[in-house]
Amino acid sequence: MDPKTLQCTGLIDLGRLGTADRYADLALMIANAEENWAAPDEAERAFAVLFNVLGIEAPDRERLAFYLRLDPLTWG
Repeated sequence: MDPKTLQCTGLIDLGRLGTADRYADLALMIANAEENWAAPDEAERAFAVLFNVLGIEAPDRERLAFYLRLDPLTWG
């Protein structure tokens, strides 16, 4: 809300708000970001940086894949 005009200036989507496995969010974030990376090596480099920043030494790729398969079943 803009305090001067009282107009809505943004929206926070709470459609998936809740406590869950963070891999559910990470899987969707990676899938969306991969659409913007030009080359597979860029995607892999970004993947490594992300998990390094998060302090996850050995990302569970099977868990990521599981959540990518599950998402369309839960949200169509």
